[in-house]
Parts: sequence; structure tokens; C-alpha cells
Amino acid sequence: MSKESNELIKRLDALVEKLDVLTKVSAMSKQTWKLLEGKKQKEQIQILKRWDLSNEMIALIVGTTPDVVAVRLSEMKSKERQKRTKAEEKREESQ
Repeated sequence: MSKESNELIKRLDALVEKLDVLTKVSAMSKQTWKLLEGKKQKEQIQILKRWDLSNEMIALIVGTTPDVVAVRLSEMKSKERQKRTKAEEKREESQ
């Protein structure tokens, strides 16, 4: 393929990705938006990540930066790992 064709394919792929995000956000019903209301930012991020939105899109929705979203998600994963480790330790102790 030519350089121009490759560039066009990259642009079309980016456009398709953006349309996918737009479709997901558009599909979020009023109930989903209400679900976000009154929640802490961390909880909002967790809910939106379940929709498989990018950190950039989540940041835009909750009013923060993609870096903050990445940090919050990392913190949540770390806490979940700690919980699993503690549960495994308790099981081992009880055996």
C-alpha cells in the first residue's frame, strides 16, 4: 500500500474509534446519568470504566484529566489486589 493509503486507513480507524465512543455515551440513558449524580469522582470513574470508555472520555465526563483517571483506576486495582491477598492469607491460616 502507498503511504497515502496507510495514512487514510489510520484516519478512518481513528474516526471509527471516536464513533464507537460517541455511540456508547449516547446510549447512556438518563438513569445512567442519574446513577453518576451524587457519587464521588472515584465511584463515577469506576462506573464509566465498566462501559469500557477510555480514560480521556471518562475524564471529560467527570471533569478531570486522563492522568487523574489513570491514577484512580490504579488505586482501585491495588486495593482489590490487597483484598484478595488478605482473603487468601485468611484461608491459608484457617487450613
